Amino acid sequence: MSRPSRQHNLNNLIRKKNEHKANRQIDLTDIGLATYQVTNQTPNEIIIVNTDDPPLKESDDGLIASRKNLLLASLGKQAELVSIVVQAYNRLEKTKICVECILKYTADIEYELILVDNGSTDQTLNYFISVEHPRKKIIRVTNNIGSSVPIVFRQLSGRYFAYITNDVYVTQNWLTNLLACLKSEDAIGMVAPVFSNATDLQGADIIFSSLEEMQEKAAAHNISNPALWHDRLTLTPVVGLYKREALEIVGMLDYGYFHDFGDYDLTYRIRRAGYKTVLCRDTFVDHDHIRTQSDKKDIEQYRRSLETGKTDFKNKFFGIDAWDDVYNYEVVMMSLVNPHNHQGSQKVEILGIDVLCGTPLLELKNKLREAHVYDARLSAFSTDPKYWLDLNTICTGDVVVDRIEFMNEHFVGTCFDYVILGKPINAYQNPLELLHSLLKHLKSDGHLLLKLRNTYDVVSLFKTLGAGIPASVNNGYQLSVEELIGHEKNAGFIHKKIAFENWPLSEQDQIILRNTITATSFNKNPDETFFRAVVRDYVFDIIRN
Repeated sequence: MSRPSRQHNLNNLIRKKNEHKANRQIDLTDIGLATYQVTNQTPNEIIIVNTDDPPLKESDDGLIASRKNLLLASLGKQAELVSIVVQAYNRLEKTKICVECILKYTADIEYELILVDNGSTDQTLNYFISVEHPRKKIIRVTNNIGSSVPIVFRQLSGRYFAYITNDVYVTQNWLTNLLACLKSEDAIGMVAPVFSNATDLQGADIIFSSLEEMQEKAAAHNISNPALWHDRLTLTPVVGLYKREALEIVGMLDYGYFHDFGDYDLTYRIRRAGYKTVLCRDTFVDHDHIRTQSDKKDIEQYRRSLETGKTDFKNKFFGIDAWDDVYNYEVVMMSLVNPHNHQGSQKVEILGIDVLCGTPLLELKNKLREAHVYDARLSAFSTDPKYWLDLNTICTGDVVVDRIEFMNEHFVGTCFDYVILGKPINAYQNPLELLHSLLKHLKSDGHLLLKLRNTYDVVSLFKTLGAGIPASVNNGYQLSVEELIGHEKNAGFIHKKIAFENWPLSEQDQIILRNTITATSFNKNPDETFFRAVVRDYVFDIIRN
């Protein structure tokens, strides 16, 4: 008789081990949960992970490609599976709509549904038990201790992870569109849609009065369009779709943030790990949450949570402010740009100077993308070294930190299609000298985008009258708009366009200002004086004459 092969013995061992486990099942169906098995691992237990399909592909294309290939090899046939996670804490009626929308509008993609009851005290758990889906898991957290993402992450089966809170209602094509963006580049690690009741300029011009109307308008809006995929420094992901390898590299959500700024923190770490974070403006979902409708206690708790999270973020990232250093979207400045002038261009060169972490650079790049100009090369110069790292995450050109008077030494002979000056030009000690330096770096058809802080404005007047103007407001060196225009003309340039950013004055402040202007005897045109007084910044688009 021939001896059994070693493989035969191994197969018998595994079969007996599985039979042993099957006989030790604990039936939890009496409380509506799935049947679980006790799998106490013994020192001799053999766990087999099949990594034969697909085989590992070695890559010379850098870390991002290597991470992807290793993950795909480890996941095998489940590599394309999406794990959709819904986290709920009470608010049962919203939870029902949330889950029903997922079941209705995600029919074209294979996914597992992970329902997380994060310590609810209503009937959320019973509802989750009643939900019918072929690949469903339920996680019950007995007490709400904040985000459950670290717990959930251990249960994911596939490469893609969609995280949804229970006050969000997804829409037609939501996941198809987000996946199209996420899969379009290996370097994209996270995407998010636009949504209602949005912050961070993540909203869309969609107005509705019912859930049915919202779904109709969303269906018309949700047409995949790569021109509307905007690179962002931070995202507020009421729905976030992530690549698993990006999350595994950066370490998931930092649960030290109890409620707020954990999403910004995760976005920052994903980007600093070499991935892009993208806002998909071609996809809309409904966020059924309006903070102003909360009671005073909730609003005060929210305010404290914001302050704590903001401080924690700043301490963790060595002085970077998640709001002040990122929210400089320069909406008025970007309105001066006509991206269609560059259609057909092989590459658009952009230099940002003192643009903090770089939001104006990305906003200009995104505006060009909307005009189907996809090749924009970003470079940056900063007088503050704390921005060097984040600027490097978005720039493919040079990133330089130095004193402003040495800027020319780092870009000798280099010209750009756009030069953006982030701070008002008269915030610098020698604004006119800086103006001439910047003009030297424009191509023949280039644009210089800059702001001039109005030093003859209402803030100066109110300070004189003793009003409580914040001490951080600095009007800068005295330089009138007429002087700036005169110097640009002398240098052979003109302003193609000029716009204005006004101080956000209350109605009472406006009345005081008009009365003060009217009371003076030397004023010939009160309306013009009022207009000049309320301007905070003049915004220029300067070109060669």
